[in-house]
Amino acid sequence: MKGLQSFYKSFYGPSFYRHFRRPPDFNLKKFRIQYTVENPKTLYLHVHRNSGHHPCLIHTYDYGSRGNLRERNKSKIVFDRAFFDFDVSNPEIKNIKNQLITLKSQGPNQQREKQEDLIKILQKLIIKKRLAKTAINEAKDFALKFKETFVNEPALFFSGCKGCHAYTFFKASSFKNINMALSWFAEHIKNVYNYETLDLSVNHDAMARLSRVPYTKHQITQLTVVPFTMNDSYLDIMRKSLNPYVEPFEIENYSTNFHKHLQKIDLVESFNTKVKGNTKTKKVAFSGNFNNQRNLSDHRIFFRAILGNPVREYPDKNYVMYQCPFPNHIDKKPSFMVHKYGYHCYSCQKKGNYWQFLKDYYNLNDIQVKKCLKQIL
Repeated sequence: MKGLQSFYKSFYGPSFYRHFRRPPDFNLKKFRIQYTVENPKTLYLHVHRNSGHHPCLIHTYDYGSRGNLRERNKSKIVFDRAFFDFDVSNPEIKNIKNQLITLKSQGPNQQREKQEDLIKILQKLIIKKRLAKTAINEAKDFALKFKETFVNEPALFFSGCKGCHAYTFFKASSFKNINMALSWFAEHIKNVYNYETLDLSVNHDAMARLSRVPYTKHQITQLTVVPFTMNDSYLDIMRKSLNPYVEPFEIENYSTNFHKHLQKIDLVESFNTKVKGNTKTKKVAFSGNFNNQRNLSDHRIFFRAILGNPVREYPDKNYVMYQCPFPNHIDKKPSFMVHKYGYHCYSCQKKGNYWQFLKDYYNLNDIQVKKCLKQIL
């Protein structure tokens, strides 16, 4: 689309340090899904290659420099925007999407006519039956209320399926725990204004959050992620999505002092967590059999003994997934991966082996860990 690089320059800046991801909807071995992007041209090239075929996602935060991006140094992350997601749950759409994913997993042209028919059904549900209407209306209401307090309304985008996104921009800032601050704010407005479609999981894991890149085609519906205004009707938005064109974007029109509000919440919530935190050492409890040193050679056995059965298991893979056991973030979707030789949480970035886990999770020092292992082996 003409003008897309200029839009990305306005939306993300002339230079930025983020990850672009194109995860497939189905298992595909040896498929690279993540790339670094540092400027509008690089982002445009990835979008051009993947839009309509794979989800085109980008982190909502910035690493601040090339070195931090390469090292994935999350202590240096800065936030210059907050991202809110409004999404309708619909079993009919979910069923059709699953059928399409099954066909695509067998090849992009597998039963091509059937794929095209399913896409038409999806578009009809979204456009003619207006299945995204509730999400769009709630996002518009949120934008109006947000503007009353923070001067400017968020930038609104149709997601290309059954929901929409809201971005508010502010001065680049760092936080002690952005997850807690955004989570508290999102839960508060959801409860006060009864927003049924506001997805709280997006704000619970802000430091792991990705959003769809504007003006990319949804890989299932083939509808485009497009901006809309408060005055656009539902059909206006759908027409834009079917026949997209790049609209001018001025970030100043959506800039707010929301970071000051988040920083206040951040300080209060961090203090509350510190006060509520239990400084006493937890009692180490194992539910499994640890009569053999060999059990420590496979961390999946070790963690099963401590945390119980995994939330997700993959028979054809060498890892399992848990909800992260550490208390510094909420993990409704399992982000804590355990493989044979260790663990890694993709949300809070804690990683290591059994020794490090005992130290961090149970507040033990090296001598206490050694004593603990002697007792269980």
